[in-house]
Amino acid sequence: TLAIFPHLREFLVVDTRGPTASVRMLSTDDVFTDDYYRTVESEFASVLREGGERPFLHLMHLPNQVDDLVRGVAMHYILERLGVDFHDEENLPEVVVFVISGPTLAIPAEQVVSGFSDMLAGKLDADDVEHWTRELGRLIELESQAFPATGEALGETMTDESLDPYYIWQNRN
Repeated sequence: TLAIFPHLREFLVVDTRGPTASVRMLSTDDVFTDDYYRTVESEFASVLREGGERPFLHLMHLPNQVDDLVRGVAMHYILERLGVDFHDEENLPEVVVFVISGPTLAIPAEQVVSGFSDMLAGKLDADDVEHWTRELGRLIELESQAFPATGEALGETMTDESLDPYYIWQNRN
């Protein structure tokens, strides 16, 4: 399980594959390295040229392909930092990504932390569960402070500068 905080550089990784859980705090600096960006650029160059006989159709689907590409390469680098052999498809772990922002921040932090604690109960000793639930609470608080209030965010999206233009490759269906 990954607990991602979009406005922060830290995120939590919970590995529950074995009899005991392993919890780690990683930094985006550990993942988004020069090597990561070179890999994304190389893969994007390949995806961009795949238009073939239907280049407009290809361009319409390109944003989704880029999204998948960026997420896939990021997951590869996260798993690599955890010592998971990405090429061993038989033993690739299931990964749940929990993005803590927006609507999740509307849930009381205690409820999120309690669910996290329940997930770790029996997989870690009580002191470690307490430590990581405190860390999760701290990160939730930092994300809450970094995330603008809902009314403020809505107001910003309604300005002339943020009008949603139509692009030829955007699929409006």
